[in-house]
Amino acid sequence: MHLPCVESELKEPKPPAAVLERMRAWCGMRDRSEREAEEKLRGLLAKMEPLPAAPLRAQWACDWMDVLVEEGSLDDARCADSYVRVHLEHKSWGPLKIKAGLFARGVARIHIDRALAQFDEDRWQREADALAVRRVDELATRRPRVVRWLLGRGFPQHMVLHALDRAEQG
Repeated sequence: MHLPCVESELKEPKPPAAVLERMRAWCGMRDRSEREAEEKLRGLLAKMEPLPAAPLRAQWACDWMDVLVEEGSLDDARCADSYVRVHLEHKSWGPLKIKAGLFARGVARIHIDRALAQFDEDRWQREADALAVRRVDELATRRPRVVRWLLGRGFPQHMVLHALDRAEQG
């Protein structure tokens, strides 16, 4: 019962630079948005032992965010490009769901629009068509369900209806 208390007393306090190194490693795992990184950094600073004063934590967070951006560990444009590519190619998400995901991560609209524009409407339509073909057996009996499924994947209604028409025609 007393071990966790004893272990916490034996731990050496980590220097503030260790937090920055941890952030560099975390940002290196995948592309992160600046807002995601700021939230993570604030969480790490709040767990420091001994806890620095709030103004000092805020100053460190601001300075370290600048360092991460300057050295290229953080880039919202690169994060948006990567997110769009991965979620289109590997998860077959449509543009609406991808846009919502990027907004949730705090990426600016200009980066989102530019990243989505890398793929033309034909590419998005081909992805919707491929998903509709996967569900072609259900169209006769469960068409509304397939429509909801495709809409839930983030495709606009006109693309969904076009994809279903193509799938039914074979």
